[in-house]
Amino acid sequence: MPTKSSAAIDHEIEVLQAQIAILRRREDDFVRILDDMARLRDSVKAEQVTLASQLTELESQRCPINWLPSELLIQIFVSVTEDNDSDSSAGLAYNSSPVIISHVCQNWRKLAFATSILWSRVSYRSRKWSTSPVCAFINCSGSSLLDLTFSPPPYHVDDHDAAKDERLASEGLLHMLGSHLSRVRSITFECTSSASMQLIVKVLIDNLHELKSLRSLDLSFASLAPCFAGTPLLVLDELGVQSLPDTPSVLTYLRLQQLPPRVISPSLLRSVQTLELSFPQRRYHRAPQYILRMSHVHHFLSFIPELKELVLMETTPLRDVMLEEPSQGQTADNRFTVVAPLELPKLRSLTWKFAYPRDVYTFMSFFGMPALERWEILIANSPTRRNDVSSLRGNHWDEPDSFIQAEPLGGVLSMTALKELCISCQDGDSLISSLRQFFFPVLEQLEFAYAGKCPPNCDHKHPLPRLDYIFRDPRLPHLTHFTLSHHDVFAGHGKIMLGYMPGLVSLTLISCTGVDGMLEALAEAYGLAMDVERKATRGCGVRVCPKLERITLWGCSDFKFKSLFAAVFARAQPAGNSMLMKAQKDVPSVVSTVLGRTIRPLKKPRVTSPRGGPSSPAKPHATQNSHGASSTLIPIEEALRPVPIACVDVDDCPQITEDEALLLEEFGTVVVYR
Repeated sequence: MPTKSSAAIDHEIEVLQAQIAILRRREDDFVRILDDMARLRDSVKAEQVTLASQLTELESQRCPINWLPSELLIQIFVSVTEDNDSDSSAGLAYNSSPVIISHVCQNWRKLAFATSILWSRVSYRSRKWSTSPVCAFINCSGSSLLDLTFSPPPYHVDDHDAAKDERLASEGLLHMLGSHLSRVRSITFECTSSASMQLIVKVLIDNLHELKSLRSLDLSFASLAPCFAGTPLLVLDELGVQSLPDTPSVLTYLRLQQLPPRVISPSLLRSVQTLELSFPQRRYHRAPQYILRMSHVHHFLSFIPELKELVLMETTPLRDVMLEEPSQGQTADNRFTVVAPLELPKLRSLTWKFAYPRDVYTFMSFFGMPALERWEILIANSPTRRNDVSSLRGNHWDEPDSFIQAEPLGGVLSMTALKELCISCQDGDSLISSLRQFFFPVLEQLEFAYAGKCPPNCDHKHPLPRLDYIFRDPRLPHLTHFTLSHHDVFAGHGKIMLGYMPGLVSLTLISCTGVDGMLEALAEAYGLAMDVERKATRGCGVRVCPKLERITLWGCSDFKFKSLFAAVFARAQPAGNSMLMKAQKDVPSVVSTVLGRTIRPLKKPRVTSPRGGPSSPAKPHATQNSHGASSTLIPIEEALRPVPIACVDVDDCPQITEDEALLLEEFGTVVVYR
């Protein structure tokens, strides 16, 4: 091969370098084109994503739930989280509602994680401890106030393995909340083992200064007979420890079930307004156990000056104290410690479920309740065998000294502010022996209900005793609302009972028998008067309840429409104008005409001057008894001009047709028929 000259080689090198430069420029062009294409591709993808999101948003707007604003959705989510108890039925240890909400869609997920209050309900319902769900809820709750719920499944008290697991779970939960106690708003702690309960009690005692936001506290045992062996709960007495005045407390609700009340620090009790005590009767006894005594309740309530509502669920304290001065009918006993009645000045509502008849007066006599306005009580039959101390002897219905006398009543509690009384009982005897020693001068609402088991279609109703057997003073001049449920009113008793209620405005009868007699009493005319237009005599006025405006009959099947019609008709036909004018001028002559006999007015009583001066005619005033109760006598003007019935509510009364009920509308009465 001939050898190339140096010039030829240089020329070829230049040519190759030129070609390489051209290829590089072309490569740069291709790279630039590819970059432009990539940018175009990215822009197309971005536009596609935007359009897809718009499409998804438009499609989501078809569902009405997505029309709601985010603020309203958050309120719905919070409400579902607070009210939904499906987590316990699903077998999950934590509150599953926020988790389910966060998995519905992207929008809801963003709202869920942005709403810290949605995760503030920290609940744990398992005996097997797991850190992750509790940690996740605490982290997502941010700075919101926490609601703690610990409620593992109950088990037999002799299951030591379950008790150990429960104790470890409660210990792990309380340890995780140790640095967040200042954010805890409510605590609901239910357990079976007393060792687990000891842990929460210790936390409450040792961290009083940290519980600045605690407003609700619920401590309860799931077992009917908890055993306190191996724990100091039976001997622990925080009420004997002087409270710290600088300890803040905002606790307003406290519930204790089978837990000794004295384990609660008095620093927490200063602001409590609602207290619920639950100590069900035990079927068997296991030592050591706690027995609620009257001295414990008396001492415990003395630390709650702001108490407004008291609830006693199956709670009857064992009496181990007595009052300083035994009232009439009570005997002194050296076995009991003497205490003074405890004043509860702000208590307005009392609910007592499953109270024994002989214990009602005994318990109430230990407390002064000047502001009590509402009392709801369920009276249970006394057991055949009672393991507690016998009750204080009082005035009862079957004793000769229990009847109304002219002198001031002894051994009787006057409920001077009580306006609403709801009584449920299982038989008439327990009803009679429970309230005989109480006096209700200003009662406005009264309800009697049968609390026993009764088949749905049972025609046999339990007889209601006469009102003067139930109350020592049956006169109820201020009563405006009366409700009777699942009782039988004997013939004639209804009229006597309504006669004690001259100011009655609303009468409600639910699944009662003997309704016909009560309706006939409401329709009974005060007397007869001459109708000048028709030239005939007709009934005039009413004898009982002239102010009655509403009659409610639910599930009453033994009355006739004729009786209901007569009751409405008697009050829809006022006396003639001439008779009314005459009544205003000359009352005795009108009464004589109506009753058909001469009425002579009584002489005006004369009162002696306080300084011993001459007597003078007394000024007219409302007649009152020695206890300040107004008379139940009906003024003649009211008897002759009763208030028309404004509303009649009939439900589940098959003997009355709708057409018959609507006939009452002719008298201006609103009829509700179902």
